Amino acid sequence: MKKFSIFLLMLSFAACLLAQDRASVMKEKNILNHMDVGVNVGTMGIGIDVAMPVGDYVRIRAGYNYMPRFTINSDFNVETRSGGIGNLINKVGRIDDKLAEYGIDLNSPGFEEYKEMFEKFRNVEAKDYVTAGMKPCMHQFKLMIDVLPFRNNKHWSFTAGFFAGPSTVADACSLDKETLILEGINAYNGVYAKYPNEGINYTWLHTDGNAKDDPFYRYGVAGFNLGTFADGDKALMIPGKDNKARAEMQVSKIRPYIGFGYNTHLSKNKKWQLNVDAGVMFLCGAPKIYVDNVYKIDASPIRFDDSGKYLGGIGFDDDDFYYGDIVGRIPGTYTYGPYGELRNHVDLVRDLKDIPGKAGNAVDFISKVKVYPNLSIGISYRIF
Repeated sequence: MKKFSIFLLMLSFAACLLAQDRASVMKEKNILNHMDVGVNVGTMGIGIDVAMPVGDYVRIRAGYNYMPRFTINSDFNVETRSGGIGNLINKVGRIDDKLAEYGIDLNSPGFEEYKEMFEKFRNVEAKDYVTAGMKPCMHQFKLMIDVLPFRNNKHWSFTAGFFAGPSTVADACSLDKETLILEGINAYNGVYAKYPNEGINYTWLHTDGNAKDDPFYRYGVAGFNLGTFADGDKALMIPGKDNKARAEMQVSKIRPYIGFGYNTHLSKNKKWQLNVDAGVMFLCGAPKIYVDNVYKIDASPIRFDDSGKYLGGIGFDDDDFYYGDIVGRIPGTYTYGPYGELRNHVDLVRDLKDIPGKAGNAVDFISKVKVYPNLSIGISYRIF
C-alpha cells in the first residue's frame, strides 16, 4: 500500500511537470496564452467578441451581434378594382342603399360584420394608403479566423468565418393607428363575398346596363396590390384575421464572411486595443420577402359600352352569371362560393412581378442584394 501511494505521488508529480512543460510550450508558441474581450458597434449592430491567438499568425474570434429594433415608416397603397379605397370609404353609403334596394336584411345572420364595417368606416379617414413600420430583427453568433500575415506588423489582419442566426432578419407590420381602416376592409371583403348569395338578382347588372352603378361590382375586393403572378393573374393581399398586414424578410441561417481588420494599442501596457473591421457577409442568394393572405385572381380588364353596359372581362362567367374577384357560381347550381385562390407564404422576390409603388421599388432593390457590408469599430481589453 505504501509503495502504491509513493507511485501515485510520483505519477502526480510527473503530470504536474508535463502540464507545466505544456503551458511553457503554449506560451512560447503563443497558443491560447492570452484572451482579449471586446465590444464593437457598426453595421452589424452592437457586438461582443472574445479572441485568442493560435500561434504568431492566426487568431480565433467568437462573438455575438445584435441589431437594435428601430422603425422606418413607409406608406403602401390599398386599392380596389376601381382605384384607391378612399373612394370606397366615401361611397360606402351607396353599398348600404343597394343592399336595402334588393331586399337584403342587414340584421340577418352573417351580416353582423357589415353593420360593424359601416360604423367603422364612418370614423375612418378617406385615404388610399396604409402606413407600415419596417424593423430589422437581426441577431447572430459569429466565428472568425484572423490571419496576421506580416511578421513585423501585427496591426493588419485578414478574416474569414461565418455568422449564424435566425433566418428572419427584418419584418414589417401595419401601424396600430391603421387597425381601424384594416378592420373595415376585412369586414367589407367579408360582406362582398356573401353579396351574390343573399338573394341578389345577378342578371340585372348587364341586362339593364347598370353594371357601373353596383358598388360591390364596381369596387370588388379591397387590398394591397402586389403586382402579378407569372401567369398574369393579379396578386392582392388582404389584411389578416388580426386586422394587420405583415411581411418578413429571410436569408440563409449560415452566412459566410470575409474581410480585413486593423488593430492598434491604446495603452502603454498594451492591454487596451482599438479594433476596426471591414468586410462583407454573404447572404447565399437574394433575400426572400414572405407575405400571407394573397388572393390570386383574374386580372382581365372590365369593359363597358358608353351606356355602362357590361361588355367583358372579370365579373361574369361563360353563362353570364355574375361573379366577382373572390366569389363565383358553383357549376350547375345557382349557389355562389369562394372564388380565387388564397395563398400564404408568397415570396415577393421570386413569385411575383411588376409590384407597383414603393413596395415594388423596395423589392427590386432587395432582389439585387447578395451581400451585407460590415464596418465596425470596437475596443478590447486583454484579461490575461
